[in-house]
Amino acid sequence: MPQVFSLKEKEELRQKMLAIGFDLLKQYGMTHTSVEKVTKAVGLGRSTFYNFFPTKEKFIYEIICYQREKAMAKFNRILNGREKMTVDEAKEYLRYLYSGEDTIYPYLTTSDEAKLQAALPDDFMVDVELEIHTIDSFLDHMEGVRENLDYPVIANLMKTFALIQEAKEMMHKDALGRTLDVMFTLLFSLIFYPED
Repeated sequence: MPQVFSLKEKEELRQKMLAIGFDLLKQYGMTHTSVEKVTKAVGLGRSTFYNFFPTKEKFIYEIICYQREKAMAKFNRILNGREKMTVDEAKEYLRYLYSGEDTIYPYLTTSDEAKLQAALPDDFMVDVELEIHTIDSFLDHMEGVRENLDYPVIANLMKTFALIQEAKEMMHKDALGRTLDVMFTLLFSLIFYPED
């Protein structure tokens, strides 16, 4: 007989699976983060997994969404009721998004992205208008933002951070940190007025 969970228990288990899934993803990568590893770590039977997530790809996508929610919560904590964060806080937050401990990109490969794209085409569609709106809504809460931003270039540069993290095996490992620093400097120069 299948286990029956209350709505609260189901949401708690779902959150626990997402958190453990992210830890397993960091340790094993997408290919070797199996349904069995996730359910064993949570203390559930393998078939119970599918009561929460229809496929492994949908589970990985939900981890991505879960990490985005954590990033949004951090954004709101930095604001702490203020309308805008300082330029330094904004720069630190942007670094966190693309190279912080909650960033999923270093643990996915370009082939993982392709698998997700094939399994979840509607969820992975690039919506340029939505991207621009999302960037704009973030930047509205940051001080020192330039006027007349080149949103497509900024969006492409942000995507490049993710792609570099996903293709890190193709990069010069000893120069990866320095490369990201140079890219952050470029990104900041496109977003913020120069500091005096």
